[in-house]
Amino acid sequence: MSHPVHEETVRSGRTMTIIGWAVVTTAVGIAALVLAAPAGWQDQPPTASDVGVLVVTLGLTVALGIGSVLMRMTVRVDEVLEVRVRPWWYRRRIAPEQITAAEVVHMTGGNSGGLGIRLVPGGTAVLLDGGPGVQVTIRGARSLRFRCNEPDAVVEALRARGASTD
Repeated sequence: MSHPVHEETVRSGRTMTIIGWAVVTTAVGIAALVLAAPAGWQDQPPTASDVGVLVVTLGLTVALGIGSVLMRMTVRVDEVLEVRVRPWWYRRRIAPEQITAAEVVHMTGGNSGGLGIRLVPGGTAVLLDGGPGVQVTIRGARSLRFRCNEPDAVVEALRARGASTD
């Protein structure tokens, strides 16, 4: 018997968006000040390597900030449970028969180690904003806790595919 696929996407919350734009704005502002201000105490202009380090640091910082703004997580239950975070390369695939427990939990930054992809005692938490989520215990592996909009539907889809959801 074929079970319908459950899929949903969770986007960055307000906090992650504000932090991302703050990082981008601060990085650009600091770079502009460093390049525009005279070297002053050094009595010499910045060298090419100084400018190169500044440009690389600015580029990486802006990329991290924009990545935080654009971050989204897709939860899909089909033949496997797949949790994927983009634009980062985090992806976890778990076969339903490996799941020993799945339960609905309320997630906050405080009980999940903060926002983002976090290592927590005994597992991993993926949180883009606070709210309902699912905690999955996996046979022989670290547990996974992730935020989703329809946790009851995720648990039910796992149960329908043979996961133990006691």
